[in-house]
Amino acid sequence: MSDNVLVKFVAGTCIGFSFILVGNAITQTYMTVPALVVDFPKPGTAEHTSRARLIGKQWPLCWSVGNVFFRPISTFGIIGYGFSAYTLYREGPLARADWRWFAVAAALHLTTVVHSAINMQPINDKLEALAERTPEKELVQAEGIARRWASWNRVRLVTPVLAGGLALWQLIQ
Repeated sequence: MSDNVLVKFVAGTCIGFSFILVGNAITQTYMTVPALVVDFPKPGTAEHTSRARLIGKQWPLCWSVGNVFFRPISTFGIIGYGFSAYTLYREGPLARADWRWFAVAAALHLTTVVHSAINMQPINDKLEALAERTPEKELVQAEGIARRWASWNRVRLVTPVLAGGLALWQLIQ
């Protein structure tokens, strides 16, 4: 690693943020979505429409934290890991860590942000639309949309684990 205290602080903070993101992804994927779809009524039953609409009403509460709290953390991960990579690169052979691993960690956080914008946001919109805007005949897809969201959210679990693990490995060397 570097003898630069600022680099160590930034890298350590980014590592902590990476694992905070992992915890959120675990919670959303394996706790929140399953709680929303547990005992979900079959399409065509009397309760199906009301439960599908309920998911739409609950969903903004589930993902708003991601937009307000976790998006800045992901962005800081990109900037912080990028800063660490750049600083180590500038130190050249004096650096005791490979700058490339921090660049990979920054790229992994960038992947998380891009994936969230391209793949997850349209699903968020579909889930929120279940509350009122989705026609009744399309509500049959409610449970499938929620499960697809949880499946895609695994990307947001894997990328920060890799980023934080690679950076931690470099930090402790």
